[in-house]
Amino acid sequence: MAIHPTPQSMLLESLPEMYLVAKYCVEFQKDTSIWPAPGCYGYPAALLLLSIVDSLGSYVIDTSEVKKHFDILNHSDYYNLGLNNKDIEVIYNKHRNLLNHNTVLATDAVLAIGTMTDPVFENKNGNPYLNLQPFLEKTRLSLLKFLSNSNNIVTNSKQLQDILKK
Repeated sequence: MAIHPTPQSMLLESLPEMYLVAKYCVEFQKDTSIWPAPGCYGYPAALLLLSIVDSLGSYVIDTSEVKKHFDILNHSDYYNLGLNNKDIEVIYNKHRNLLNHNTVLATDAVLAIGTMTDPVFENKNGNPYLNLQPFLEKTRLSLLKFLSNSNNIVTNSKQLQDILKK
């Protein structure tokens, strides 16, 4: 953590920090003598990864409509998940919003560690699954792409102008 002269320089620190903590959460193995079930720190991992999606989308999609930030999940230069609009809405409403604002998921929504060959998002038995391992990897690749040109992307965004007004 440091003092930064610009939002652009802050992003070079804040986004990798968020990714690294999400990575720690996904890789962590809960001790079943303490926790009721095995697994990772899935809720904070998902919250951080969804926050990164929101942040990247705010600059790349460049709209003040937060829901539209999640369209970066289909952007060919970033996540490139090939989701339909309904799937993006499900991620936004059942995973992101409830987790961010209420620290829960919708009762039918599922977080899974998944495997590297699983899709980031899938419907299984009528339940929307967010698979953390492939989500983490897609986020890593998207961050590398974004950070390699973030100064230009952010400098030319409407989002930066809104931030600077605050």
